[in-house]
Amino acid sequence: MRIVCISDTHSQVIPDDQMPDGDVLIHAGDITNNGKIFWLQKQAEWFRHLVDTKYEHLVFCAGNHDFILDAFRKENAETALPNLFGSTRIHYLRDSSCVLRFPGERSVRFYGTPWVNCGSWAFSEEDRLNRRAYFNLIPSDTDVLISHGPPYGILDRCENEAHGFGPAGDIELLNAVERVRPLLHVFGHIHDGYGQAAYGSTRFVNAASTQIKGEYVLGNAPIVVDL
Repeated sequence: MRIVCISDTHSQVIPDDQMPDGDVLIHAGDITNNGKIFWLQKQAEWFRHLVDTKYEHLVFCAGNHDFILDAFRKENAETALPNLFGSTRIHYLRDSSCVLRFPGERSVRFYGTPWVNCGSWAFSEEDRLNRRAYFNLIPSDTDVLISHGPPYGILDRCENEAHGFGPAGDIELLNAVERVRPLLHVFGHIHDGYGQAAYGSTRFVNAASTQIKGEYVLGNAPIVVDL
């Protein structure tokens, strides 16, 4: 299974010729920049185009800029979003899983969670115990974990004054990753941490597609992982 990873597109569209071929596209949140329904609809159009032309499935979670998705309660999102995104091959994961299988391959479980500690932004939970409770929901048989933010100490280092310096990942998420030990963990949020690394049996991908240069500028290539 070839997985293409992107994140933090902030209402922008990556040109087709810059999107590698693959079986599954993962987007790890911050689909929109200001959380307005207009921009979510525009991204939905892009998502439908991608599953119509390049990918069998698209799996994504929300990010701290995606206020419109935070406004949906989970049970409402599950009924409203299939109509918005218009395809059963687009999977929105909010503390939930989907299982995908391709011919000749075993089933792969994807799990997505959006929660970060990020002030008054969407999907922000400052209480560490509450974040622990969310991350404790991640099933132990998860193969691919998608979160908006990184785990503490892994591709999470800020290098810009606007967002602070130093590691910015979540220790509670790290604890969950160490418990679950997924094959692949995809995230974004900390744009300066873009890249990939492997620790133990888990490959970590910070797939942030934009760089912060006073504004969000596309500049980081999608990352391809063969699972």
